[in-house]
Amino acid sequence: MRFAVFLLFFLLATLSSQAKVVDYIAAVVNGEPILYSDIVSYARENGIPDLRVARDRLIEKEILVTQAKSEGIKVSDSEVERALKDFMKRNGIESEKELSQLLQKEGLTLDDLKEKIREQLLIAKLIARDVKSNVSVSDGEVEMVCQKEEGKPVRDVYYIYTKSRSVADKAMELLSNGVPFEKVARELSEDRETASRGGHIGKVTPGMLIKPLDQAVWSVKPGNYKLVRTSSGFYIVYVKSEEKGHCDRDKIRQQLYMMKFQKALKDYLDRLKRSASVKVYM
Repeated sequence: MRFAVFLLFFLLATLSSQAKVVDYIAAVVNGEPILYSDIVSYARENGIPDLRVARDRLIEKEILVTQAKSEGIKVSDSEVERALKDFMKRNGIESEKELSQLLQKEGLTLDDLKEKIREQLLIAKLIARDVKSNVSVSDGEVEMVCQKEEGKPVRDVYYIYTKSRSVADKAMELLSNGVPFEKVARELSEDRETASRGGHIGKVTPGMLIKPLDQAVWSVKPGNYKLVRTSSGFYIVYVKSEEKGHCDRDKIRQQLYMMKFQKALKDYLDRLKRSASVKVYM
C-alpha cells in the first residue's frame, strides 16, 4: 500500500484538472476521452513546459486505469474511505466538511476526489500484481555490488569556492593562520549551499568529483587542504578524514530493487501501450 500512498501525492497535482471545461478532446484511450483542459491543468500543476509530455503522461495513466478495470481489479468503498482519511491526515485536514470547502474553491466535490482516489488505488493494485510481484533482488546480486564497494577508500571532503583570486588568497591566509576551515567557508565561500554547512560536500570515492577536484582530493593527506584553479573559479579543497568503504546491504538491496522495478514498470507500460487503443488529436 506504500505505493498507493505515494500515488496519492500525484493526486494533488491533478485535482484541478477535474474542473473540466468544455473545450475539445485531445486524445481517446481505450474509449475514454482526455480533454485539452486536462492536459493544460496537469502541465501547469506539475511544472511541465511541454504539453505533449503532459499529454503522454495522462495517456499512460488512462491506459493503466482501463487495464485494471478490464482485468476485473476492484477497489471497495472501504478502501477508498481509508485512503481518504490517510490523505486528510497527511494534509492536516480535520474533517470532510473542511475538505469539501477546500475542494469547492477548485470547483470540485468530495465525490470527484473519491473517484480520483479509486483510480489511483486501481493503478496501485494493478502494478503491485503485474509488476512488483515479479521483481526481486537476490543475495548474490547484493554481494556482487558490495564486493566492489567494500575496501574502497572514502574521504570526507569540504571546499571553499570563489571566482576571485583575491578572495581565494585571503581564505588561504586565514587557513594558514589557524582559522578553522568551516568558519572560513561560511564567511567567504560563494557556494552558499555548501557554505551553510561549513563547506562540507560529503563523503566521496575516487572519480565522484570533476577531474580537477578529484585529483586534488586524492593528492593530499587527510587533514590537509589544497588550492585548485578551474575554468569556473578557485576551489580550496579540504580532506578532513579517510576511511575504508563499507557496504550497507539493506541500502544496496533497496537501490537494486528500485532500478529493477523502474525498468519493469517501463517495460510493462510499453507493452500496454502497444496493445492499447490510443487516438491523439493534438
